[in-house]
Amino acid sequence: MSKKIHNDSDGNFRFLDFLVILLCLSGALFLVNMFRVDLFSTLDSKNEQPVGTIVIKNNIVQRRLANRVLWDRLVVDSPAYMGDLIRTADLSEAMLHIGSSSIELGERTLIRIQRSPDGSIQIDLQEGNVVFIAGAGGEKIALSIMGRKVEAVPGTILSASAGIEDLTVKVSEGTAYFNDNEQRREISSGSMIALSAAGQERIEKVAVAIKPHPNARYLKNGTEPLPVNFSWNSLNLDPAETLRMEISNDRNFNRIIHVIENIDATAGVSPDVSLDSGIWYWRLTSTKPGVPPRVISTERLIVTSAEGPPLLSPVKDSLFLYHNDLPQIRFQWSEVEGASSYIMEASESPNFVNPRLRIQTTSVFLFNSSLDQGTWYWRVMPVFPSVYEGNPTFSPASSFRIEQGGPDEVGLVLPDIAREPPTPRLSEPVPIRLSLLSPSAGTSIAGLTALRQQTVFRWNGDGTIVRSRFILSQNRNPLQGRPAVEIINPGNTIRLNRLGEGTYYWTVEAQSPDGLISAAEPRQLRILAVPLLPAPGNLQPLAGHRIGLEELKAQANIAFSWSAVQGANAYIITIYEQTDSGRRQIIQRPPENRTSWTLDNLATVGRGTFVWQVEAVNRNSAGAIDQRGRMGESTFVIDIPRPGQIQAEDPGTLYGF
Repeated sequence: MSKKIHNDSDGNFRFLDFLVILLCLSGALFLVNMFRVDLFSTLDSKNEQPVGTIVIKNNIVQRRLANRVLWDRLVVDSPAYMGDLIRTADLSEAMLHIGSSSIELGERTLIRIQRSPDGSIQIDLQEGNVVFIAGAGGEKIALSIMGRKVEAVPGTILSASAGIEDLTVKVSEGTAYFNDNEQRREISSGSMIALSAAGQERIEKVAVAIKPHPNARYLKNGTEPLPVNFSWNSLNLDPAETLRMEISNDRNFNRIIHVIENIDATAGVSPDVSLDSGIWYWRLTSTKPGVPPRVISTERLIVTSAEGPPLLSPVKDSLFLYHNDLPQIRFQWSEVEGASSYIMEASESPNFVNPRLRIQTTSVFLFNSSLDQGTWYWRVMPVFPSVYEGNPTFSPASSFRIEQGGPDEVGLVLPDIAREPPTPRLSEPVPIRLSLLSPSAGTSIAGLTALRQQTVFRWNGDGTIVRSRFILSQNRNPLQGRPAVEIINPGNTIRLNRLGEGTYYWTVEAQSPDGLISAAEPRQLRILAVPLLPAPGNLQPLAGHRIGLEELKAQANIAFSWSAVQGANAYIITIYEQTDSGRRQIIQRPPENRTSWTLDNLATVGRGTFVWQVEAVNRNSAGAIDQRGRMGESTFVIDIPRPGQIQAEDPGTLYGF
């Protein structure tokens, strides 16, 4: 019996062992297949053209390519591709450049980059909060939040958040358009829209930050604190309320540094506050006698020291002796937090007039052997991403000498220090030569041409290029300030769609394998204004037309018409109600290719005096407006008795009045 039990046990063990092995092999094959899919997705992405680049990253930021399983860790200069999911962890943030636009992700934020039905780039905000800065030119970018689309006019700065139960969009600068169920609403500077998940609009007491805009970054280029101006627009506040402004260097406001009391709720501005380098949080609290205080706005700003870094090598007043070949000088300086690159200059003049060297590099050191005999002065300036406001400064200059000596007098002589052997020679960096081909300097392009045709930029570069960027800016020095368009690794040709009116300066910057950065002399390009189309004429109803009770009984609608305008292919009609406090928009039709429109739902207007406008526009094949027009304007009056003052056999005709 014991032997039989032993044999049965062995048989059961072998069967279970087989099942375990089969299960493990299945799991291993599944994981290998997942790895294969993930690997090939990664390899395929290398052949795709990235749509953007990570320019700022703090703490944990991850990206998952489309059709991939695993998440990657992102670093500064990581490319972003169409279909990417990008997320940030707690106390983390990232900034993404797409063309000339910037999207900054706050902590615990998830976005997806994808193509919208009209062919533009769309950023789907699935949760968290973003700050969107819409650039001029380049590819059109829109936000999608809980199924609602937000489009921003170039130059607009807005913040948006999405949660489980609500969404908000606040505009600090410029104008945005909020599309909800085919209704297009304008959000101007200092205003906002807040919706619940069900689409119900929430009316809240709130202050929309104008300056500094959310997550603004400032450069401080002196030892003194930086004066910062704070302004906002208060919404839905009682005139009897006052505001308290608090500034803290911790997010929980446990260490409040500045307090300003009793600010007029309608003023929307505070005295300048001087802030040193660091991360600062500021908030506004509404106060009213007998009512608990309520925080109506909390924002963040960053002040970064932009002074030139301490210079480490060559030590001041060093002497370099050489025999035949010019010495190779190692330039080194301290790292500056937040800087993306550095500009080093060397000159024979302490005023740096026509410097002999002007080299931009991402490293904190470089080698050069092109300087000959004499006294040389050198300095370094940090360069920051374009989202920073303000300008950096050069470090105080340091100097050294180069002299020719005999064969026994070769090396570096430090001040008050014995002579040392020469620095080992490394391979000399090879400079890159860039030449801009077209558009030529001073080119002017008609506004409609720039909108309807691509503006093509071409250049050549001699030498090995490991990284380059195209820059189009309205700053005379495109390498400073915020560019209108910035494209990383663009090749030798860039085609920009729909450039707006203005004077632009463009250049190309390239980096060699040795870390040396060269930039071509900027060229000027002018985009002329788009002329306005004439105002439509022959407007019906005529100005001052009165619509009485009998006319409404007979027709029960209002017919609008106007003459066609040459060059126009659509018309926008807008109706305002004239109130004691001004005009209030009540209807705006989307652009339509017709010269008449009938208002059938008279309940939307009611009784009173109304202003109606019609604008002729020209739209391209994608539906975007290329050319706007002058307004044709007229008025009409709906003159009917107030409810309760009439008797009518057919009250249905008067529905809504």
